[in-house]
This record gives sequence, C-alpha cells and structure tokens, in this order.
Amino acid sequence: MELRHLRYFVAVAEELHFARAAERLHIAQQPLSFQIKQLEEDLGVMLFRRTTRRVELTDAGHAFLVETYSALAHLRQGMELARRAERGEAGSLVVAYVSIALFNLIPGVVRLFRERFPDVQITLREMCSPELEEHILEKGCDVGLVVQGMHVPEISYETVLSEQAMIAIPIKHPLAGQGPISLDDFASEPFIMYERTQRSLIYSQIIAMCLEAGFSPNIVQEATSEQAVIGLVAAGIGVALVSSCLSELRTHEVIYRPLAGPATLVKYAMAWKQENTSPLVKAFLNVVREVSQHATLDPSL
Repeated sequence: MELRHLRYFVAVAEELHFARAAERLHIAQQPLSFQIKQLEEDLGVMLFRRTTRRVELTDAGHAFLVETYSALAHLRQGMELARRAERGEAGSLVVAYVSIALFNLIPGVVRLFRERFPDVQITLREMCSPELEEHILEKGCDVGLVVQGMHVPEISYETVLSEQAMIAIPIKHPLAGQGPISLDDFASEPFIMYERTQRSLIYSQIIAMCLEAGFSPNIVQEATSEQAVIGLVAAGIGVALVSSCLSELRTHEVIYRPLAGPATLVKYAMAWKQENTSPLVKAFLNVVREVSQHATLDPSL
C-alpha cells in the first residue's frame, strides 16, 4: 500500500464515481480502477459496491475512510512540522547557562524566544564552565551562555554582552559615599569570592583583576551563588567584585560602585559546537543578538 492508494480511495469515496474521481486526480479512469482494486486486494476487503449505475461504499469502506482521513491529516501535520523544524520554528532546544546570566540575558531571551517560537520545547540547564563546554561537545546541550574566558577549538564563541565590573560594599563602609573607586583602595579589605572549584573561571578573572591593580586579595569567604556573595557583603563580612547586572540586589544593605580608571568589563558569549548547523540554534542566536542590543555593549566588539 502506498500513499497514492489512499489519495485515490478518498477521491472515489467522495465522488462515488470513478470517472469524476479520475478527472479530479488528473489520471485516466482505467488506472484508477486498477489501483482501487489493488488496494482492496491488499486489505482483503471490498471497499466499494459497483454497479453499472452507481458506486457505493461498503461498511468496510466507510470504516476505512474514517481512518484514512485521520492518517492523511496526521501526515499533513507531520509534513508541516518538518518544514517548521527546518525553519527553526519547531522541535526542541537545550540551553545551558551560567547562573549569573539569570540577572541579564536569560530572562529576556527566553521570554522573546518562546513568544516567537511557541512550538519549540526549550529546556534550560544551569551549569558552570568547563562542564558547560563538555556538554556542548557531547551534545548534551545545543547552545550555552558563558562568561567569556575559555576557548575550546571545536566550539564557536560569539561575544554578545559586556558589563562593567563593580565593587559591592556594605552600606556602612567608609567608602560607600564615594563615586568611582580605584580597586587598589581595597587592597587591605577582606574579599568574598565565588567558590573556586565550582566557579573557577570567574574566580581566576577576579584574581587577575586584583593582581593587575597591584595586590593579591585577602579572601575570607567563598560562596557558590551570586545571591550568597551579595548576602555576605550585606552581612559586613567583606567586599566583592561583581558584574553590574547584580547591582539591584539588596540595595538597602549593599552599595555598588563603579571602578575608577579604564572600564573593566565582564564579557558573556554564546557557545555552540561548530558542526551544529541546526536552524533552532541559529534562531536562538538571532534572538540573543536582538536582546543583547538593548543591553550595555562594549563599543569595541
């Protein structure tokens, strides 16, 4: 049985006339009659009662017509779904992200992507580098939003957002009332850092910033999340270098100040396996680019 057999059967069942059905299908009547006969032989049932004056569906024909309509509808749906998947409008997408992205790009990107592509099932997974890159390589996720710093040859990176690094200090800190502050003003201050083993990339970047400012930070506490870092600053345990996207957290207890001198930027990048040419990945990247245009970008990018 082939798809054309079903199309021929429906035409005859609706017309109840072989000549009109053949005209509708743009084929000769004799081949149509032969194909219907072949279909009946394949099924082992009579689908039509034929006389010299009329054609009628048998009970078996009526039952088969109902299922044929359903099968053809599912087929049309499947064809449309395949076309939409090819255009990046349907399917599933797994997106990994570093936790700090929840404070800048991820909410807006996911909201807009779901509005644009409601038939795409998007799964979000919070990860840290280098685990995130490993999942991309192993196809455990399709695309990731990372803090730029790593470089894996098999992965493509595109910088999409840059944010100024800020110093977060307790609200009663002596420097809380000042404007831009030099990082070396905090050389003797206790520092709160991200947990080294879980957030090694951003940990190393903060250490490098401090060393460039001429000192090694006095780390008194480590924390695994952005909220925990800010909470510890609010408790007066120390100061912390953070991305500007966190500057709305606990503002009644924490003061955020920009750093004096050349702007120090935290850069974010989209990452995906170079060989991944999925239309869904391309569609997601386009949405990220659009959303990132409304954020603060480094003019040099």
